[in-house]
Amino acid sequence: MAKGFYCKVSSFNAYDVNGYRFHTTGYEKNRANARTTNTGVFTPGVVTPDADQEDYYGTVEEIYELEYHGENAPKLVVFKCQWFKPAVQRKSPKLGIVETRQDSFYEGDDVYIVAQQARQVYYCPYACKTDPRLQGWYIVHKVSPHGKLPRPNDDDYNLNPPTHDGEFYQQDEGLPGMLEIDLTGEIEMEVDEEWVVDEQAADEVHDPRDLKMLDGLQLDSDEDEAVDDLEALDSDDDTYRPDNPDHEEY
Repeated sequence: MAKGFYCKVSSFNAYDVNGYRFHTTGYEKNRANARTTNTGVFTPGVVTPDADQEDYYGTVEEIYELEYHGENAPKLVVFKCQWFKPAVQRKSPKLGIVETRQDSFYEGDDVYIVAQQARQVYYCPYACKTDPRLQGWYIVHKVSPHGKLPRPNDDDYNLNPPTHDGEFYQQDEGLPGMLEIDLTGEIEMEVDEEWVVDEQAADEVHDPRDLKMLDGLQLDSDEDEAVDDLEALDSDDDTYRPDNPDHEEY
């Protein structure tokens, strides 16, 4: 690594890394009827004790592969990026929104990053074009890597990472208190899934024909129970006697 790399480098229009596919801005401009954008790039800045971390958002301008001297020399891929000014950003931590302006260009010389440092984003303008507070601002949307699940954080669940004590929860943003609606009396609902029998409200049967029919139904019910008892007899039992139709000894 100390000997440096060859002056002649390889250039690419697209490169897959970290679960993303990046394109250079020149390549996407020449794509007819392109429906996707892959030029947005993000990398976190250095955290300093006296200032908040500055995140860098921009676009990929060039993709180079550097080949170093020596036997079995490594090849390093770097992105040359056009960064937007980190100072010209609006952040809403409560909403998780980051806004940036694409007409504010970073003027520093450190425009290169190693490909493994790149994270993909895309920039979405506001639909409202008349509000001056929104003109020129773009919302930053971070892209999830292909084939990789996002790493969970402490805001996703309420637990103690070292001991794994806790439980998943959904934060309740509702109003305090509890609302109860009792419609039992209004729609005559059953209580505890038990019927309340009102014997006084029952109708009495006096018609002889109806009484005869009810007696017949009762006889049929008794015969059905007798058949059920017969089927329940165990033929392996010593007391079972097929020649005894009443099975008195059983």
